[in-house]
Amino acid sequence: MWMPLTCLSALLLGCYDISKKKAVDGNAILPTLFFSTLAAALAMAPILLLSALDPGLAKAWHLAIPPQPAAAHVLILLKSILVGCSWILSYIALKHLPITVATPLRATGPLFTVIGAVAAFGERPTAAQWAGIALILAAYLAYSAGARKGGRKEGSAWPYMLMMIGAALMGALSSGFDKYLLQRRGLPPLVVLGYFLPYLAGLLGVAVLLFRSSPGSRATPFRLRPAMALVGLFLVAADSLYMSALSHPEARLAVVSAIRRANVLVSFTGGAWLFREHVTAFRLLPLGGILLGLILLLF
Repeated sequence: MWMPLTCLSALLLGCYDISKKKAVDGNAILPTLFFSTLAAALAMAPILLLSALDPGLAKAWHLAIPPQPAAAHVLILLKSILVGCSWILSYIALKHLPITVATPLRATGPLFTVIGAVAAFGERPTAAQWAGIALILAAYLAYSAGARKGGRKEGSAWPYMLMMIGAALMGALSSGFDKYLLQRRGLPPLVVLGYFLPYLAGLLGVAVLLFRSSPGSRATPFRLRPAMALVGLFLVAADSLYMSALSHPEARLAVVSAIRRANVLVSFTGGAWLFREHVTAFRLLPLGGILLGLILLLF
């Protein structure tokens, strides 16, 4: 079942990207990230409460989050720090880039994931998967060339493209860490998600307080938006399916990551339709290369 779960996670992840773009567009970045993550943490709160108050009922409903040793909490906290850094870069880039540029760049995460899967977990890509890696690298170069030739508007966005690529790299490290937690350490998916989201919300809350109170900081106006609640709900749903898939003993990290990043189809289409973004060859051609690369990675 890990393959269908991953496909459904990709669909929900695309909806998450569209909601995230709506939430952060013209809004303060850190508070938006904090409240979106807080919404996800609150969605997990009933399961945590049920597990604490009535462990038997939680186990009967397959929603148990049992207490964990300190070492497990430290590992999940480290994951929260890594994901927090990735998301901050991603939100900054998404605020300044069209979603039809940002999400294809973010979708290149499987490139780094495959490299990590080979180096850390001994997975061996096939010739087709190596070809997929090469295509994704070519898409990087195409975006770079398009940014330089696209005039002032696209060229000035190149630093934000680098931020999105950095977010993809950190996301790939997080994916490898997920496989370690779920398969090597044997932590149940609900345990990882149940503690990860509150830790991440707490870390982002501290970051908001430190940034907003720092001397000389110019606060960007912040507005609560319904899209933030959608970000949290889609995040919980997508990550629950993703972690359930990755916890399967036969699940391959490189394949799960590649399928999941097919979310770019949803977010790219939604961006062009909902945000009325002009789709040019500069955006379509690298997208085609990334999608073909992802397909090859699956084989």
